[in-house]
Amino acid sequence: MKVLLADDHGLFRDSMAIWLKQYPEPMQIEFAIDWASLIKKLDNSFTLIMLDLNMPGMFGATSIGELAKSFPNTPILVVSANEDPQTINACIEHGASGYITKASDGQEIIKAVSTVLNGEIYQPTSYSTNTRLLAPEALNKRQFELLSHLATGETNKIIAQKMRLSEGTIKQYVSQILDILDVDNRTQAGNKARKILGF
Repeated sequence: MKVLLADDHGLFRDSMAIWLKQYPEPMQIEFAIDWASLIKKLDNSFTLIMLDLNMPGMFGATSIGELAKSFPNTPILVVSANEDPQTINACIEHGASGYITKASDGQEIIKAVSTVLNGEIYQPTSYSTNTRLLAPEALNKRQFELLSHLATGETNKIIAQKMRLSEGTIKQYVSQILDILDVDNRTQAGNKARKILGF
């Protein structure tokens, strides 16, 4: 079994690797320290991807979605200090097979690995399915792309250039997003977008 463990904190990577070696099956563990090194190493030979949600180069749940599309047959287990149920929900909806917090003990880590390798979804015991900020079908592709731009605080002009649309169209999209998110302004939309996307 080949596992790619990606985290920018060396001590945590080493501790996680020690726990993973307690898994019943032998594991070959490779390491990445950021999004760029993860992408460079990643191929279809890995049985499992474990990664920190907030490594350098990561864009929260959006990056999880990119991985899930590129490697649909490889389960992704997010390991993060973020215990916000809304972030957990966003990662699962974007294709993560599981989510564990960095406060988890070794037994929970092994349980999470076993669960996702068996094709099931693993969520922390503290996770509440009652906390849902946004259903995945609530936004179309362009609106979801706009959401990620709002999360980083970009202006309409910059968003229009990146999305290759007119500023007028972006303004219309922003108004739609405000209604969908049930917020009054861009600042509130940006804050909510960051929670949804796990930034």
